[in-house]
Amino acid sequence: MGELLNAYRNMCRERGWIPRKLIERGLSVLEDALNKYEEIVLFFHLPTGYGKSTVTEALVRASLNSYPFFSRIIHVLPMRSIVDDLASRLSKSLPEGIVAAQHMGIAGSPFFAKKCVITTLDTFILNFSKIPASELYKAFAKNIAHFDFARGAIYSSIVVFDEFHLFSGLGTLREEFKSLQSAVGSIVSLASAGVPILILTATLPEPMEEYIKEELKAAGVKFKTISYSEEDLDESVRESLKRRKISFTISSEDAVNIAVEKAREKSVLIILNKVAEAVAIYSELKRRINSVVLIHGKLPERYKKTAINRLLKEKPRIVVSTQVVEAGVDISYDVLISAPCPADRLVQRSGRVARRDSDIYGEVVVSLKLSRGPYDEEVTRRTIEVFSEKFSDKTISKLDFELTSRKLIKQVYSGIVIDGRDMYRVITMLDENVLLDTRDARRAIDVFCGFTDSFGLVAAYPEFRIEKDLAVGLSEREAKYFLRKNRTVVTVDGTLKKLNDVKLRYLISGGCLAVKMIIDNIEGIVVDSSIYREWCGDYIDEIS
Repeated sequence: MGELLNAYRNMCRERGWIPRKLIERGLSVLEDALNKYEEIVLFFHLPTGYGKSTVTEALVRASLNSYPFFSRIIHVLPMRSIVDDLASRLSKSLPEGIVAAQHMGIAGSPFFAKKCVITTLDTFILNFSKIPASELYKAFAKNIAHFDFARGAIYSSIVVFDEFHLFSGLGTLREEFKSLQSAVGSIVSLASAGVPILILTATLPEPMEEYIKEELKAAGVKFKTISYSEEDLDESVRESLKRRKISFTISSEDAVNIAVEKAREKSVLIILNKVAEAVAIYSELKRRINSVVLIHGKLPERYKKTAINRLLKEKPRIVVSTQVVEAGVDISYDVLISAPCPADRLVQRSGRVARRDSDIYGEVVVSLKLSRGPYDEEVTRRTIEVFSEKFSDKTISKLDFELTSRKLIKQVYSGIVIDGRDMYRVITMLDENVLLDTRDARRAIDVFCGFTDSFGLVAAYPEFRIEKDLAVGLSEREAKYFLRKNRTVVTVDGTLKKLNDVKLRYLISGGCLAVKMIIDNIEGIVVDSSIYREWCGDYIDEIS
């Protein structure tokens, strides 16, 4: 038995779990490639709720036992909130000091030196591309940084890219694919040098997978895929998925009325596409029901953690959310009410219904009265069409839903091709050329406004309290609106500063606002208290 498989089975034995066949198969494929000193990029397609995070824990356990093929595990996720959640869960089951969360809000392991680092894509790409996230000011103001430390840690690791489908804007109106190109560029560069790569996903659309595989083929990098059919699933998983039933409905009714009616006897999860709509629906529901929780992307980290803890520990009757609970948050609700969205997103959302073995029945309701938000109209229309044709007003097993949905995702994205290689070339060039350094990486960031879609987010603070974990992330467009309106910024030492006309024009003119703020020692901007209170809902009462 291989060491990776042995580490996984021992972990399962300690907890009284039955090992998952697909995870065992994947670890065996990985170890076989490592023992042969082969390059390996392993696509790990697993059902929702299958236990992907146990893969990382098994790898850490093997590494702690002096496994010879990697010295640490770097686990890359799309969002801070699920980074913190996974790091917290792994910390409870591994020795103290082994696991660290690292992102723009937490410096648990700035140069990725810990044995197990859970991080965001933006932080990973910055560290990989010679601008350590912990030294942004030094990199931009002085053109120097200790980038070799972080890169050395990455090159001696196994890198796990989790929830990979969320690394792109596929299915949205954003077509740069900046994050996707950066992720794929790093994967190709690392795999070409022999760094093992795992790509974990439940719903990776075919255009994304084909894009990655084409780049791997062009670079001569081998890859393998672990996927599944009904026969491949563990008997216990298969029988559990067969036993659990879900109904699927396309509705033109008001979402609030649906939620109130369902909440009389069931728990309800509402997932929306726009923060403003989530806040409005939450406010209306609070007037009619007591047990309601709000969570969305514009909640500051302090309240986002509070909301996620409430979801996990209290299970409120109704949760009103945006896309932040689509992945990585282990919750199970009786009813999902979803705004229209692309197929892969809808399947991820549906994975939050009847998730547990003990669950018997769940409902998925797509409300056509809710906004499609940032999503492409044609992709969303095709999703509604094919899912309605296959599932509408039917009750089916979760197994049938999981297997059929994979085919429907493929159908929705049929004919869509991802192209564009500008950011891919930048990332691979910065990596391959040893003479390119922080100065060159900084120039690239100036041109593209970062290597990932989230780089340009600007920290915004309420005017009544300047504390780091009360900041919310705004797009550059939103940030410039508040700069014009309030003309106030927060400096890195936490003081408020009014902008004169010259400085205001400089900040809101062309070029990347986030870069200008770093160079000028500006931590963030100030937003109106009334608007901030709307975003935060009842959470704001804690500090009022």
